Amino acid sequence: MLRRIGAVGIPAVAGVITGYCYRDDLRVFAATLVDSSASSTFSSRSPAFFDDNFPRAPWNPNWDQRDPYSLINHSKYEKADDETRKSMIEKATPTATRHIILIRHGQYIMDKDDPVEKKLTPLGREQALLLGKRLAESGIKFDKLIMSTMTRATETAHLILEKMPALAFKSDSLLEEGAPYPPEPAVSHWKPKQKQFFADGARIEAAFRKYIHRASPRQKEDSWELIVCHANVIRYFICRALQFPPEGWLRMSLANCSMTWIVVRPNGHVSIRAIGDHGHILPDKVSFS
Repeated sequence: MLRRIGAVGIPAVAGVITGYCYRDDLRVFAATLVDSSASSTFSSRSPAFFDDNFPRAPWNPNWDQRDPYSLINHSKYEKADDETRKSMIEKATPTATRHIILIRHGQYIMDKDDPVEKKLTPLGREQALLLGKRLAESGIKFDKLIMSTMTRATETAHLILEKMPALAFKSDSLLEEGAPYPPEPAVSHWKPKQKQFFADGARIEAAFRKYIHRASPRQKEDSWELIVCHANVIRYFICRALQFPPEGWLRMSLANCSMTWIVVRPNGHVSIRAIGDHGHILPDKVSFS
């Protein structure tokens, strides 16, 4: 999709991933690989390369509560014969893949005297038009656009729609910006009160459950959907979709009018093909706030 959308030389994944590698641990790990007695499976006694304090949880295949068994009538299933049960499962099994493009709004005016409006700056409008042009020229048939009801997201969405006038769209207040989860590590410049995390977190989690899930069994074709919202919302969605610890959401940075591409397969597997892709914006036009 990135090739079809036409990146202009900026790396597709703009997020930065860091890691720590200790030489002694690597030697121990390498030794376990060549030891003929070492098990080929990932056992409870991990090589020293893996930090025992690092959480390793198995993938939850029914993370969206939409696996086939979750969608059928259980009482009827228990009473049915084997052939009927097989048919019930087949009818409830998704076959389509969902491509969800999460878009951060353009640069906006940080006006302390008007904290609600926060309209786009001239640069923010230019960023949105460049993104709209890239999407319109991608050759992809997008199914719909959903936007946050906050001004900066709504303005960004309508500027994109100028380049894609036939695209169906709607607004949803669940996608508004907020404080999704207390971050680790904490930052000194942003300290919402606990009650804000409690309220915003529930709303943003509801938005995740509403929009990030596998396709319905009734959906026969793969879909491409655009969601124009906010950095905190997108970063939280990334952690939740990948089943990563949600407190890590603030460790990612997303440019204005960047795209994050989430793929949800029919079997519930999730992959992210881009985080914060802003290849349509020249370096001197890129902004992060």
